[in-house]
Amino acid sequence: MSTPCRIGPAGFPLKGPHGTGAMEYLKKIGLNAMEYQAVRSLRIGKKPALQLGSAASENGVLLTLHGPYAINLSSNKKLVRRQSVQRIIKSAEIASWMGALHITFHPGYYSGLPKELAMQVQKEALKTVLEKLSERKINVELGPETTGKPDQFGTLEELVELSTCFDKVRLTLDFAHIHARAGGIIKSRADYEKILDAVEKSLGSEGMRNLVVHFSEVETTSRGVGERRHHPIGSGYGPDFRSLAEIIVEKGYSFIIICESPLLEIDALKMKKILARFK
Repeated sequence: MSTPCRIGPAGFPLKGPHGTGAMEYLKKIGLNAMEYQAVRSLRIGKKPALQLGSAASENGVLLTLHGPYAINLSSNKKLVRRQSVQRIIKSAEIASWMGALHITFHPGYYSGLPKELAMQVQKEALKTVLEKLSERKINVELGPETTGKPDQFGTLEELVELSTCFDKVRLTLDFAHIHARAGGIIKSRADYEKILDAVEKSLGSEGMRNLVVHFSEVETTSRGVGERRHHPIGSGYGPDFRSLAEIIVEKGYSFIIICESPLLEIDALKMKKILARFK
C-alpha cells in the first residue's frame, strides 16, 4: 500500500535558499512540507508571512509552524502563563497568515506542581487560548508536542488527554522525544505500534489523518534518560525509522512528517526513500 504522507524539514533547507525561494527548492528536490521555525522569535511581519504562504501554496508545500521555546502553560507563576498564552496566540496568528493549519509547541514544565494539578492548569490555559483565537476568527490547530525530558509536561498519555478534551487541539507526535524520555524505549516495530495504537484508540482514524509527526534519531543524557541532542538518520542512536516506515505504509497513514535531524532536507529525502521501499 502506498502512503500519502507529506515530508519535509524542520526549518529552511540547509543547501537551498531561505524565504520564499525555499518553497521552490523543496519542490525541486521532491519534498512537500516544511515546519517554519519561530522557536526564538515571532518577529516575522504579515507581508512576508503572506508571501511565504503564497510561495508554499504555489509549490505544493504544506507549512506548519513551531512556536517559541519560551512557553510554559503550567508554570507556577501567573505572569509566565499569561505570556505563554500570548505567545501561542501570536504563533497562531502568524501561522494563519502563512496558511499553516497547525502550530507545534512545547507545553511546558511541571514546575513543582503535582501532575494532576499541572494537567488542570494546562487545560485552563488552552481553553483561554482557544477562546481568544475564536474571538479573532483564527482557525489553527494547536499541537502540544510530546516532550523529551522527565521534568517537562508532555507525556504521550497527557497529550492524548488534552487532544480528546478540545476539538482544536491535536498533539504533535515526536518519536525522538518519546524514545529519549523513557531511556530509549523504542526498540522494535511493536514499540511503535503500541504508541500509534494508543493515539488511534483515543483520536480515532480521523484523528490520525494529517497528524504532525516529528522524527530524528536522538542521544540520551549521561543518565540514560532524557533528550541530549538529535542525530542524523542512520546514526545508530535510534529510534530506527525503518520500522515506523513499514507501519505507515501498511496502514496507509497520511502523516505530515517533519525531519528534525541536523541534516534536515537531506535526511527528509532519506526518510522518503525508506518509505518508498515498503510501497
